[in-house]
Amino acid sequence: MTGDSADGTSAVAAAAAADSPSPIRVLLVDDEPGFADTAAALVEAHDDRLDVSPETDPDAALRAVESGAFDCVVSDYDMPGTDGIELLEAVRERLGDLPFVLFTGKGSERVASEAVAADVDGYLTKGGDDPYATLASQVADAVSTARTDRRLAEHLDRMTDAFCGIDGSWRLTYLNKRAREMLERDAADLLGDSVWDRFPGLLDTAVEEELRTAMADGESRAFEHRFDPIDADLAVNVYPSETGLSVYFRDVTDRKDRERELRELSERLRLAVEGADVGVWDWDLRTDEVRFDERWAAILGYDRSEIAFELSEWEDRVHPDDVDRAWSALEAHFAGETEHYQCDHRMRSKSGDWRWIRDRGRVVDRTEDGEPVRAVGIHIDVTEEKERERDLERYRRLVDDLPDAVAVYDADARFELVNDRVAEVHETPREELVGERSRLIERIRETREGDPYAALVAGDRETLSGTVEVDFPGRPGAIVDFGLRRLVIDDEFDGVLGISRNVTDQRRRRRRLERTSARLEALYDRSPDMIDIHDETGEIVDVNRVMATELGYDPEELAGMNVWDVDREMDPEEAIEMWEAIEVDETIRLETAFARADGTTFPVEVHVRRIDVHGDDRFLASSRDISERKAYERRIERENERLDEFASIVSHDLRNPLNVLSGYLQLARETGTESYFDRCDRALDEMERLIEDVLTLARQGDAVGPVEPVVIGDLADRYELGEFGSVEGSGAGETDANAVDVAFETEGEVLADRDRLKRLFENLFRNAAEHGGSRVVVGDLDDGFYVADDGPGIPEERRDEVFESGYTTSQTGTGFGLAIVERIAEAHGWEVTLTESESGGARFEFRGVDRP
Repeated sequence: MTGDSADGTSAVAAAAAADSPSPIRVLLVDDEPGFADTAAALVEAHDDRLDVSPETDPDAALRAVESGAFDCVVSDYDMPGTDGIELLEAVRERLGDLPFVLFTGKGSERVASEAVAADVDGYLTKGGDDPYATLASQVADAVSTARTDRRLAEHLDRMTDAFCGIDGSWRLTYLNKRAREMLERDAADLLGDSVWDRFPGLLDTAVEEELRTAMADGESRAFEHRFDPIDADLAVNVYPSETGLSVYFRDVTDRKDRERELRELSERLRLAVEGADVGVWDWDLRTDEVRFDERWAAILGYDRSEIAFELSEWEDRVHPDDVDRAWSALEAHFAGETEHYQCDHRMRSKSGDWRWIRDRGRVVDRTEDGEPVRAVGIHIDVTEEKERERDLERYRRLVDDLPDAVAVYDADARFELVNDRVAEVHETPREELVGERSRLIERIRETREGDPYAALVAGDRETLSGTVEVDFPGRPGAIVDFGLRRLVIDDEFDGVLGISRNVTDQRRRRRRLERTSARLEALYDRSPDMIDIHDETGEIVDVNRVMATELGYDPEELAGMNVWDVDREMDPEEAIEMWEAIEVDETIRLETAFARADGTTFPVEVHVRRIDVHGDDRFLASSRDISERKAYERRIERENERLDEFASIVSHDLRNPLNVLSGYLQLARETGTESYFDRCDRALDEMERLIEDVLTLARQGDAVGPVEPVVIGDLADRYELGEFGSVEGSGAGETDANAVDVAFETEGEVLADRDRLKRLFENLFRNAAEHGGSRVVVGDLDDGFYVADDGPGIPEERRDEVFESGYTTSQTGTGFGLAIVERIAEAHGWEVTLTESESGGARFEFRGVDRP
């Protein structure tokens, strides 16, 4: 970002000097042969550098341009089969930046706006005093600028940074392509003007201070600034020279956004863990600096001041048997193989004992190449949880190592699960016993009245205990104390548990199981959330009371239904695939909608966890109604859409009258002609009407005030008395001929906000007046009313566009009147449609209108 000519002034001057003696070849396109020849001669007479060739056929003109023989094209606007804008677009498509001047006899704001949007180099109407002198000047300037720009742009436009030159009087002298793109401004609109006049928002900011300091001290400056007009963060470098300043700037919004996101993420993390018993770490992977919070240190028994902000403070405390596993999990996450990093490992505390830590985190910043730059995470002390897991493992091993025989039987009294003691008693390997009939159960059936085992399976009894004599291989006549218990999991029969054991031990175990079952049942049924359990096929096997109540079913009705009977947004095949992908004890979150028994639906947030129940897959789903949250999100979205709409209106629709006002003020200053001030007044009037309609649109909102019975026919008298105000055209010089005659042919009353209904009619009457209507009729419909005029009407293919903000076909309209009409109708809950009236005009029908 350096160069001998800081602001490009010397290069521009040299290029201009080189271009000045060269002839300028001009193609003048006009469909009137006599006029084209005359205009060509008159333009040549004003500048002997100009060599003007007339052409009446646009297609032939385009072929001539493609030959590369011309330096500039001058074109009429209205021509058979095409227009000047279409010819301009064709030239741009083929030759890019070839200068193009629009020389039209039908000038209008619309044509001028289209020309500016199409990037025309000059726009001039054929009327006025000696337009050919002005045309010759515009052509010469356009060609000279194009030739100069091509030379200078070879250097400046190759730069990826935006560049602008500022002279000693603070005037803009050059903008490269990147600068024009970022500022979304035409260079011709800015060059030669003071930077402070064109960008007054820079005054009293760090930008002004830095630029003035560089100009005064002659020292380069570098800084960053938020430039609101283009909604971007800019990195700026300023290089002074004898001719002024060279200013280079580039968009660093993405980087600043990432920095803001990181700050927000840190704040959210801080809030999330503020009330939780977790420690937080923040790791800069470029420097291996790790910042630990107070809780992180406290988990290990330290004060934070005793912990240095270094990676080694963590690594040196991890158990040697766990450190490789932790690093493997970290590296997998860094490589993008896992969404989060998680590892349970041991860490040495200050007292020397080992604490189990659940270490979780994620990368929150990466380079453009995907290399991790920063990671944040948490530590949770899970020592007690690990102890419980060890206890559970001990219980499992205890069952296997018990001296008593333990087995689970199916409904046919076949072995489903056995421990080693059962295998020893039967002198058969465990895997071979599974599926075989139990001799113990057969003997119990032989020695008891009825069939007590069948009663267990059927649920007629829960337990069966006693003593029985059984013949086992190698142990004939063995006496066995037994206890049998019916197993029910998730309200389903899951087998019969049999233990050959001491009766006392059995009772102790039974009490423990009963207490555990009671605790689980209380937790399950008293949860404020909806909870259901279903299997891998989607069949619901159990629900708590809250879910049954919320959905309007009995718990027994829900059990046996499928999940997609409740979750109407769920596809069965996709759901089964999703469940299969979940690991045991893994939880996933999703948002969907539940259907009640009465057919109504409501949004829910669901957490689904896969659990293992005696080797069978079950899925525990906890659901919560999020209707209020969704309604709030929709309300915020609507408000954001409205803000975007108003921002678009203010930034786009106000720009045209401002440009007109600015242009005529400039002409008034240069010529002293007072008639230009009349045009400025009309531009100001247009801005006032536009602002009034925008404010009205903003204040209408989505709700109406108190509604009351309103007799539409009564409004006829009020209209005649002038309560509605003028509904005449508002253009300069208009007369009462533009007024409309209003006829109210209605009976009865409607429920409406009287003031807003009055505004609705006023806008429709004004719309008719602005578009040439002379009479408006207000009449009744079966479920509403209509307003019809005798104007030119609106083509069917454009009727959907008329209610859009800013849409108008009238040169005097602002384009918001019908948008306000639609907003008022929607606020009342009415439906408005546009059709054709009997006279061929516009007919607006309002239906769904309530009557007293």
